[in-house]
Amino acid sequence: MAGVDLIWSEAVRTLERDKPFALATVINVRGSTPREVGAKMIVRDDGQYGTIGGGCGEAEVFRKARLMLEAGEGARLAEVDLTGDFDQNEIGTCGGIMDVFIDLWSPRDLPMARQLADAAGHNRPAALLTVVDAGTRAELPPGTKAVVDPADRASAGELSGLKRSALGAIAERAADAVAGLLEVDGAGDLKPVTRVASDGAPRVFVDPITGAQRLIIVGAGHIAQPLAELGSMLGFHVTVIDDRASFANRERFPTADTVIVKPFAAAIAALGLDRHCYLISVTRGHAFDEETLRAALSKPSGCFIGMIGSRRRARATLARLEEDGFDPQLLNEVHVPLGLDIGAETPEEIAISIIAEVVRERRTGRRDEFNLGTRSGRLRRTS
Repeated sequence: MAGVDLIWSEAVRTLERDKPFALATVINVRGSTPREVGAKMIVRDDGQYGTIGGGCGEAEVFRKARLMLEAGEGARLAEVDLTGDFDQNEIGTCGGIMDVFIDLWSPRDLPMARQLADAAGHNRPAALLTVVDAGTRAELPPGTKAVVDPADRASAGELSGLKRSALGAIAERAADAVAGLLEVDGAGDLKPVTRVASDGAPRVFVDPITGAQRLIIVGAGHIAQPLAELGSMLGFHVTVIDDRASFANRERFPTADTVIVKPFAAAIAALGLDRHCYLISVTRGHAFDEETLRAALSKPSGCFIGMIGSRRRARATLARLEEDGFDPQLLNEVHVPLGLDIGAETPEEIAISIIAEVVRERRTGRRDEFNLGTRSGRLRRTS
């Protein structure tokens, strides 16, 4: 499960104890900031869970959230200005501005928290839709919220009177895990905005569940162990696959969410790959890696697919797949040889090289000479 989505499990535990909390969420950023849009923390009367970046900015948000908790009502925007923070003796300060929305959750919101925690726990797309500025719509006070289910495009209709097309756009954002601040115009349509304060039009924040991001490690050998640990540390839902029970087991992979003992192709076919998956082939042999690529590429899914190996082996494998009828454009999206060029040699270093490429792809989509696959002349370059 992605790290930020663990917040929903904590929200459920807090509300089940009949304790309210304030939820602080970064809804907009300008310039360089320590956390991205969607970062959040829970503030309770006994402390906090999660972080929006640390430092004096987070401390000020915490203070405002505690005041709201003491008052027992309200929702508000807080601007965290880090541009003048360079003289502070704090680690991690930046030079931008974060807009943070703080709203109260009470035990009556438990069903909603459970919906979000369940979606995160089962890697099922969903989103929290929250009114951050009512504009002229007095019937929609800030903090009004609903859970969006991409499978039910009418699920948020009662919240803001949105048109069907707008509901569809929100559902797509939920499915694609794209957070964003949106303005509702007079016709019920949506448009992205970068300004928090409105000119009379309501503004809502779409906060998707990102637990659908899965790191699928095919092969349970010496590279897979540190790779699984790194994946769990970074908040991925980690699945390890091998056809040998002596390798794919809980003793060797205690941090993995799922361990599957099954032939590689059959296991991959049963997973239901999608654009939120990162599939890494680190099996014990060339034939098994090629089997993995064939299974993963058999149905286009938008999944990140990578395979370790030498340049010669990579070119030969992709050439065979192309001869067998696989789309060359699809093959040019395969990250092979996998990893960033950091001079890695040990299993742990190779795992770092692999996860670094995964993070780079997830955060920036950038591919250049640092990617071993691009340097080999096959992986499609991006700017």
